Amino acid sequence: MTFDYYASLGKQQTYPNRVNESGLASGFADGCTVWSCQSKPQGAPDPKNEARRCYMKRAAELENIQLPADLMLEPDFSRLPDSSWLGIEVRFTLETPWHSKDDRPFHVLDNPVRKDRVFGVPYMSAASWKGLLRWACRMQADLFGHLKSHDMKMDDWKEPDWIVHLFGNEKDENERFRHGALVFYPTWFNKIGFEVINPHSRARRAGRQPVYYEVVPAETKGRLRLLYAPLPGAIEVDEVKPPDVIDSLIDSIAALLEKYGISAKRTAGWGAAKIKQWDGFSKAPNGDRKTAPRSMKKAKIKSFEELKVLKSELSHPEFSFSLRNAENFKKEARSALAPEGGGR
Repeated sequence: MTFDYYASLGKQQTYPNRVNESGLASGFADGCTVWSCQSKPQGAPDPKNEARRCYMKRAAELENIQLPADLMLEPDFSRLPDSSWLGIEVRFTLETPWHSKDDRPFHVLDNPVRKDRVFGVPYMSAASWKGLLRWACRMQADLFGHLKSHDMKMDDWKEPDWIVHLFGNEKDENERFRHGALVFYPTWFNKIGFEVINPHSRARRAGRQPVYYEVVPAETKGRLRLLYAPLPGAIEVDEVKPPDVIDSLIDSIAALLEKYGISAKRTAGWGAAKIKQWDGFSKAPNGDRKTAPRSMKKAKIKSFEELKVLKSELSHPEFSFSLRNAENFKKEARSALAPEGGGR
């Protein structure tokens, strides 16, 4: 016995009046896509336009798109194992729409925003953060000056030691290939909106065909989360000082979010953000460690409820700091790493 998923969707005559976020990943979204591919009946509205309007209306009605809280998929910096590690969380608000095109080959829209394939939550991937932040760090290291003097080519560019320490080598590096000290996490957004770009004909000076973009709208909040976790001996091998490295990293993060942007179509002004708060997490000095919560003494966790209790008891990090100014955050981060981070 076989089941043709898309043939089944093609037989649907009606679509739900309300959907949840998972419907944006499958089911409802796939149904609208199949609907848009149907031939146009004579004298009837175009199915492609009707399906697109239905999808956009239902998606825009979702007010708070979230991951299931019980799965606890968010990173937890509350118990870092080493004093040379540093968790960084940057809270920001989008000032312009954000877009990263989904990799689905079959969708009712030409430009759907990237979403989790199971839960339908829009997100910016960890790999995207790594690529953009590495580029921002290179700009801090005067990559632009190098490009101007080398006919806009990367020839003879030598990656500074602090960038190699943070991000590792490029994939095509054959010598001294190594892993970077930064761990990246995805950023999840809780809203979806839509933008229309209407390219104009130069001859007629009129729009030809509106292009619809599914986006995360302006005023949406997000969080960039990083973990600085150098491998044993990496600091000595790279001959870097962690406080200085973190200073350069923080400057690069601020420039990326508030100057360069983090979205596709950055040249059109998309993806600009305003940093609202910097949060740091590190291991407390030996003399200031808290005693382990009672839940840690349990031999087994038998239910989700017990797991929630354990997580809540561990939710307060041994040492954390929150600041709104990047310069003050750099001072606190330098203080957190100074005792053991530089001499490891």
